[in-house]
Amino acid sequence: MLKRVIVAASLALAVFAPLPAGAQGAQNETVVVVPLERLPVYGSVVSAWYKQPVYDPNEKKLGSIADMLFSADGSINAVMLNVGGFLGIGVKHIAIPVSAITITQKNNKTWLTLNTTKELLKKALAYKFDKATGLWDPI
Repeated sequence: MLKRVIVAASLALAVFAPLPAGAQGAQNETVVVVPLERLPVYGSVVSAWYKQPVYDPNEKKLGSIADMLFSADGSINAVMLNVGGFLGIGVKHIAIPVSAITITQKNNKTWLTLNTTKELLKKALAYKFDKATGLWDPI
């Protein structure tokens, strides 16, 4: 309880304290972030997906997750999947809706599954990461 009072008092001082001369415009740009005391309900963490292999329903490896694409609101809406190639040569990057990937559990093991085939993935549009813009562009 004391912690909440201190945080509330600190926020009040930050919001209502007079600003130095010439700093009035900066007041609108100040954002105070209060750390969470309790985690929100969530289903998974990024580390459970990033660089993880993805399998078809017959437990044959399709590829691995190379990147995760976040929307403006912070939700993950797509993943970039590395498919094909050998030892990193000839790898193709394709976009998959995150909703198409499921977490499969069997015999105390967990893995990511995508209901598709290697043949379909080979025909998918490929993307290349542009380091200058920080975006994935179609090839």
